[in-house]
Amino acid sequence: MQHLKFDVTPLEELSYYSQKFNIRCLCKRDDLFNKAGGGSKARMLQYILYPLYNEKVDVFLTAGGPCSNYNRAAALLCAEMGIQMRLVSYTDNLSDYENSLNYYLTNLAGVEHIYCTKTEVVETIQKTIAEMEENAVSFRYCYGGGKSLEGVYAYYDAVRELKYQYRGKIDEIYVACGTGTTLTGICCGMQEFFPTARVHGISVARCYVDEKKVLDEDLAYLNNYLNKQYDFSNLIFHDEFLFGGYGHSPNEELKTIRECISRQGMLVDPTYSGKAFHGMCEILSEREQSGKTVLFWNTGGMMNLFSQKTEFKL
Repeated sequence: MQHLKFDVTPLEELSYYSQKFNIRCLCKRDDLFNKAGGGSKARMLQYILYPLYNEKVDVFLTAGGPCSNYNRAAALLCAEMGIQMRLVSYTDNLSDYENSLNYYLTNLAGVEHIYCTKTEVVETIQKTIAEMEENAVSFRYCYGGGKSLEGVYAYYDAVRELKYQYRGKIDEIYVACGTGTTLTGICCGMQEFFPTARVHGISVARCYVDEKKVLDEDLAYLNNYLNKQYDFSNLIFHDEFLFGGYGHSPNEELKTIRECISRQGMLVDPTYSGKAFHGMCEILSEREQSGKTVLFWNTGGMMNLFSQKTEFKL
């Protein structure tokens, strides 16, 4: 699958955590992805938006909430490509927009927002599409969060990138799970390129019962495209670190984030990567892991760290 041009993200050892847990702790730094503010969504969009270079498209339509990293990355890339982005922007609490750096950046990038509540999203998308079709507007629509074949394949391909960087054995990998697109791609990629590794998906939004449906959908996208029979036999799904739901961060998680920043110099945010990193640290502290090679995939989200700065008592 073709994609826009981007640089390989660094693979680093987190020396503080290697010593703390008596393991080799590696980190794939997609927070340092070199396009559109970085992160997993910026990587996915290199694949999602590639066809728009060859298509005469006036508008890119998608949907998302105020804190969405996907919205910000899409907005910046569309600005670079000269494409108007229209965003069905939803929330039940208008104050969510006030402190969101991602929302602020979408405005700077010239996004046209179409506001609605969460229950009105489907209706608003359908209405917006109907209006564009009636007015003969050339557009492409993508489901919010990058949920698509291209999004899943981006992280299948990212594991291929990791394989070029690291030829040794990886015992376990930890990654945040929101829409499930990143996690699905990584699970399938690990089966192909690191077949003995276990993948820990740390949920930031849903319990397993609710997440399984979207994971299975993404798996079907990739299996059909590659004519493979990948599954989730290497996945350990964790929903015990939700702490009440999406965007909820208790003191113990914030403490882990502060430790990561002050001891390792790596930024993680309370909504996504920090929640996954906290989950990893809790799991590693409870089990004997001596001598193992563990990898944390930093999917970014630092904009949300700045947006939630008032939660940290300095």
